Amino acid sequence: MKILKIISLIVKLLILALLLVLALTNTNAVDFFYLPGQSVRLPLIVVMFGLFVVGTVFGIFAMFGRVLRLRGENSRLRREVEKTARLTTSDLAAPAPADAAQK
Repeated sequence: MKILKIISLIVKLLILALLLVLALTNTNAVDFFYLPGQSVRLPLIVVMFGLFVVGTVFGIFAMFGRVLRLRGENSRLRREVEKTARLTTSDLAAPAPADAAQK
């Protein structure tokens, strides 16, 4: 288990180093056109990072409906399990002894 954590940390550090090198080598300014006829000069890494953030936000919104549907299904299944557990425990209750019922 500890080996997996170390390997995971090494992979994360390698990805961070790769992104840092990418950021340092892409400092050239590019024109970013946000409206027709409107532009701003930004470093390429800023544009790339901004598009990454926009893509992440769109991905989160795309998954939001599915997450809500799965949460609803999860709560429905939990209620069903609790109902089944209550019915099972009432069925398993020991019947009163016949001698006690006659007295």
